[in-house]
Amino acid sequence: MSLPKPYYEDEAVTIYHGDCREMLPQLPGFDVVVTDPPYGIRHRVGWDGPLKGEKIVGDCDTSARDFVLSSVAGKPALVFGTWRVERPAGIRAILVWDKGSWGMGDLSIPWTPSWEEIYVLGHGFSGRRSNGVLRYNAPQTSNGRVHPNQKPLPLVADLLAKCPGSTVLDPFMGSGTTLRAAKDLGRKAIGIEIEEKYCEIAAKRMAQEVLPL
Repeated sequence: MSLPKPYYEDEAVTIYHGDCREMLPQLPGFDVVVTDPPYGIRHRVGWDGPLKGEKIVGDCDTSARDFVLSSVAGKPALVFGTWRVERPAGIRAILVWDKGSWGMGDLSIPWTPSWEEIYVLGHGFSGRRSNGVLRYNAPQTSNGRVHPNQKPLPLVADLLAKCPGSTVLDPFMGSGTTLRAAKDLGRKAIGIEIEEKYCEIAAKRMAQEVLPL
C-alpha cells in the first residue's frame, strides 16, 4: 500500500487520514514519536456538553498502541496511557500528568482520578532536568476542547522541548495538539488520524499562524 495524498500539508506539517497501522511502513523519516493512543478502556464521554457520548476508535484494547510501538521500536517515544491496562514493554520511566481536574472514577473510594501516565521509551531525550509530575489543567469544552481526550498544548510543548531530532510523528493525531506544538516550536511533524472529522479540525489548527507558547 502506498501513502494516500496528504489531507493537509504545509512547510512544517503533514496530515494523513487513515489507519496508521497501514501507513507506517511507507512513512518518510521521523525522529521521535509523541502520541496519545487509544488506551483500551472503552472510554465514552459521560459528562454533559457537546462531546457527551463520544467514543474513541480502536479503544476496545491496546492492539493499535502495541502495533505502532512495535513498528517504531528503536525510536524514542513519549506515549500517554493509563495504569488500568497493561503498560507497553520497554518503558524507561513513567511521567505523571496532573490534570488539575477530577474524574468520576471508582465512587466506592474517596479519591478521584486526576492524573494520567506518560511512558518514556527509547533514548536521546535531553534538556534541563525537571520534575516528572507535569501540572497542566486539562482543556475544557468551554475553552476550545474538541476531542474527548485532548491534551493541553503547553503540556505537549513541554514534552517536545526535551525530544531529540527535528521531525515528530503522532500516529494517533486526534485534534492535532502534538502537531500544533511542534509547529509552534519550529519543528516538523507528521500526523495520522483515522477519523476524518478530527483531520479537518487539525488542519484548521495548522492553518493558523504560529502561536506563542
